[in-house]
Amino acid sequence: MKTTAGTRLRVGIFVLVALVIGASISFAIGAQENIFASKTTYFAIFDDVGGLQKGNTVRVAGVNVGSVTEVVIGESGRIEVYFRVIDDATHLIRGELGLVLPEADPKPSFAAIGSKGLLGDRIIEIGVGSDEYAEWDPDEPVPVSVGGGIMALAERTLIEAEGTAHNLRLATDPFSDQEFSNDLKETARNLAKASGAIASGEGTIARLMNDAELGRDVKGAVKELRAAGKQVAALGKNLNKITEDIQTNEGTAHALIYGTEGADAIRNIRDTFSQLNTILTEVREGDGAVNQLIYGELGDSFMDNLQNASDDIAFLTKEARDGKGTVGALLTDPSIYEDIKRLVGDLERNDILRALVRYSIRRDEPREPVEVTEE
Repeated sequence: MKTTAGTRLRVGIFVLVALVIGASISFAIGAQENIFASKTTYFAIFDDVGGLQKGNTVRVAGVNVGSVTEVVIGESGRIEVYFRVIDDATHLIRGELGLVLPEADPKPSFAAIGSKGLLGDRIIEIGVGSDEYAEWDPDEPVPVSVGGGIMALAERTLIEAEGTAHNLRLATDPFSDQEFSNDLKETARNLAKASGAIASGEGTIARLMNDAELGRDVKGAVKELRAAGKQVAALGKNLNKITEDIQTNEGTAHALIYGTEGADAIRNIRDTFSQLNTILTEVREGDGAVNQLIYGELGDSFMDNLQNASDDIAFLTKEARDGKGTVGALLTDPSIYEDIKRLVGDLERNDILRALVRYSIRRDEPREPVEVTEE
């Protein structure tokens, strides 16, 4: 079979187009995967990478900047992950060796295992470091942060959901107890009875809800309580004012509390009590008249005499009440009172007696001195 020039031309054009398309696809994929960009290799050490493998994406601030080149299990059992980052993004990886992830700004760069989705491939996420830190040295392991990415968030959510379910189970477990269910039913029946009694107007609560007069009384009581509360508040203000006056003014109370007068008064009271205690001690332990009167025979004789005098007074009072003796006759016999009244009246009407009284008064008056002159 002979090939013509037209056939060779068509085959050449087809191959050329295929090569152009292939090259375009290669360049597009290479540009997307940063195949043709210069890169720097970093590494980080994790306790668990969650299925991260060679070729997985590396992101800085959510942008694809490289890929994982190697995942190695170290001698200590920790996972060493090597990855390459394009040079255009290396200046974003900043930090300080030995620095712990701070809670506040400025923050350095930290690497964390993330995921493209709940069921997607694992990736390495690196945060942008603050400009206050220097660019990270590729020969040092990039600090890692545990718990980054969507999968970590999902795991935390699952843990919280498990805790919530546990709390719900604890809250609903009592309902499975038959005795508790019976008590709950009984409580519901009692509440139904109480609400029915209130609706039918029975009981104090129903009266409070339906009796207008009782409602007015309660309202009045509330007003009185409110007024009493205002009075208490006013009293508190007055007490505060009195306290302020005592603190600021120069009155007696201020002087007693804040001045030297209070200390002097307390000292005088203390001295007075000390002297009183001394006197009482001397009375109790001394040989004076007061000690003899209280503790000695003199006191006994004094009490005997006082008792005898009290008995005599009681006897005389009884005699007078019974009408015996002159005083008793004066107190109980009305005829003697009339005789004395009549006698006094006769004396007042006697001219001779009045003249004697006037004469006696004139004699008692002081006389004027008589001046004697020499001739």
